[in-house]
Amino acid sequence: MYRILLVLLVALLVAVGAVFAQDDMMLPDVIEIEQPGIIPEGIEWDEEGGRFLVGSVTQGTIFQFDDMGAISPFIEDEDLVSSIGIHIDRTSGRLLVANTDANIAFNPGEANPFAGLAAYDLATGERLFLVDMTDLYESPAHFANDVVTDADGNAYVTNSMAPVIYKVTPEGEASVFVENEAFAVEGFGLNGIEFHPDGYLLAAVGASSSIYKIPLDDPDSLTLVATDMPYSIDGMAFDPNYDLVAVAAVEAGQILVMLSSDDDWATAYEQSHVETDGNATTVAIRDGSAFYTKGYFGNPAQEVYDINQVTLMTLMGMGDNGM
Repeated sequence: MYRILLVLLVALLVAVGAVFAQDDMMLPDVIEIEQPGIIPEGIEWDEEGGRFLVGSVTQGTIFQFDDMGAISPFIEDEDLVSSIGIHIDRTSGRLLVANTDANIAFNPGEANPFAGLAAYDLATGERLFLVDMTDLYESPAHFANDVVTDADGNAYVTNSMAPVIYKVTPEGEASVFVENEAFAVEGFGLNGIEFHPDGYLLAAVGASSSIYKIPLDDPDSLTLVATDMPYSIDGMAFDPNYDLVAVAAVEAGQILVMLSSDDDWATAYEQSHVETDGNATTVAIRDGSAFYTKGYFGNPAQEVYDINQVTLMTLMGMGDNGM
């Protein structure tokens, strides 16, 4: 009897310990960062560094912060005007930053229109290259928005004010990857972009509420991804199953949505979504959850920015995130 009671006691202690360990590993629902007026746009989770990285529309600086909201500058580069999309190329240990002058969208009279891409060592923050892509395509306005890399380390950068996607090699050599009339829309055009390991990109065109599939080996043969309803997508990211998690505007308002495909992204359908308050911009995936930034573009004096968590299970329609 004593031995049985001892075994039961040990089992109970192990179970309680497991519960507390699980609680310790729970991700925060909201992370508040106090950095007045930065307007965070791009966000990435640096798994090896155990930190989030976020850009700044107003300062260009790349900041790092933890789950408690402790924030500090990681990359301060005077050549970064507005850091929009950021992307970690984990294979090469680089951080890529879409560099532009965001005034072109918010205060055109004071803007210096250009489109650039910077690359930094992810561990040290050392700049590896900074390339200016402005002259590759003649346009009265430029807005380098989002960036992603393929399996070979080539970067692809969207321009929201010109109908082009740029390609930048790992050595920093830039070219126009694809120009297409489908991207030539009135208003804010190309936005979020992602790479699929089957050899193509997905790129969102916000003003036309469209998503395009673009083969790397034949970008001119791009096709429209058919969806049940229009999604005007801002930032987006693939989850580990290559479902697309995106901040999107729909007729009912702004949402964080998961889109899936059963036919290699010829078509896509919605798994589920959660509503936002309209301030969301883009999203990063971490440990079974999506974390989305809120830019508060309507309040330049914003002092505290909140980064919100939604579990991927919730976006699959399989759980309540409690938001």
